[in-house]
Amino acid sequence: MQDRCDVIVVGAGPAGSTAARYAAKSGLDVLLIDKRRVIGVPVCCGEFNASVAILASVLPNAPGLDELFPIDSRLIRREIREAVAVSPGGREYEFELPGYTVDRDVFDRHLADAAVREGAVLSPDTKFLGREGGRVTTSRGDIEARVVVAADGPLSRVCRSAGMERSAVLAPAITCRVDGEFGDRLKFFFGNRIAPGGYAWVFPKPGCANVGLGVQKRGTPVPVLLRSFLASNGFSARDVQAGFVPVSGPIRETVRGNVLAVGDAAGHVVASNGGGIATAMICGRLAGLAVADHLLRGEPLAAYEREWRSAIGRELLAAARTKRLADRVLGSDFLLERTMRLLGGRGIADVVIYGGLRKAHALRE
Repeated sequence: MQDRCDVIVVGAGPAGSTAARYAAKSGLDVLLIDKRRVIGVPVCCGEFNASVAILASVLPNAPGLDELFPIDSRLIRREIREAVAVSPGGREYEFELPGYTVDRDVFDRHLADAAVREGAVLSPDTKFLGREGGRVTTSRGDIEARVVVAADGPLSRVCRSAGMERSAVLAPAITCRVDGEFGDRLKFFFGNRIAPGGYAWVFPKPGCANVGLGVQKRGTPVPVLLRSFLASNGFSARDVQAGFVPVSGPIRETVRGNVLAVGDAAGHVVASNGGGIATAMICGRLAGLAVADHLLRGEPLAAYEREWRSAIGRELLAAARTKRLADRVLGSDFLLERTMRLLGGRGIADVVIYGGLRKAHALRE
C-alpha cells in the first residue's frame, strides 16, 4: 500500500466513497480505506432511499442532487409508492412516500467502484489505528496524508483522534431479511411493546423484505425485541445485524485541523426517521469538493462546515428538534395513539419525512 497521499478517507460507506469520488475527480491522490474485507458487508440499514422529488422537497437547498440521484436503475430492488404507519392499537395511516429499496452491499460497492473509476485507490481490510497530525497509522502501515476524512460511522475513531465530539445520542437498531412477498409499500410499526421510543419497519424487496427496528429507550435488548416482532408476524429471519444510528443531530464541529467528518461520523442523519444514505452522499460530495478547493486552490478547509450547514443544516437541526418533541409522545402508547389519530397520514408524513418543515417549505415557495 502507498505510504503517501493527498487525502485518506476512512470508511467506504456512502459518505466516504462519495467524498473519495469527488476528491479524486478533482485530480487529488486519494486513498480510500475500510476495515471490512468486503465493502458493504455486513448490512445494518433499512435499505430505503426516497425519490429525487422527495429529496428535493425535504432538502431544498441541497446541491448536486442531479449528479448523485437517481441512482443506476440496476441497483433498484423495489420501486416504492407509499408508506403505512401502524399505531400501537393497530390503526393504519397511509401517506405517499415514493422511492426505492436497494441491496446496501451492492449499493456500497457501486459507490466505491465509482470512486475508483475517478482515480481513488481502494484498500479494504485496512483498519484505522490512530493519527498524529498528517501521519495515519493503519493495520497495513503508516500513511502521510494532507487531509483525513472521517467517514467511519457514529463511533468514529478518526473524530476521537482529532478531539472532535461524537454524536450525543446513538439509538440501537437491528435489521434482518425475511423471505416472502411484501408488495410495494413501506410499513412502520409504532408502540412501546414493539420498539420503545422508536419504530419497527418492513421494507419490501423482490422475494423478501428488510425487517428491523430501532429504539430510543434503553431496556429490553434489540435482539429480544426483534424476535418478538418477528414471532408476532410469523416471520423467520436471516442475516441479522445490529448497530447504532445517531439521532441527536449533527455534531457541533465537523472540521478540526486537517480532519473533517462526514456521514454518520458527523451526525448527518435525519433524526426524525433515521435515514442517512442521501444526506451522507450529499455531504460526501461537499466534503470531496471542499478538500479539493483546500489543497488545489488554498481555500480554508473550514469552508466545508459552512457549505454543508447551508445545504442541509437547517433541516437536520429541525428534524432533531422534532425527534426530541416526539420522544415525549413516543414514551406513552396512549398519547401516541391519540397523536397519530390527530395528525392523520399527512401529518405523520410531515413529522417523519420532513421533520415538521413541510409547511414552512410550502410557505416559502
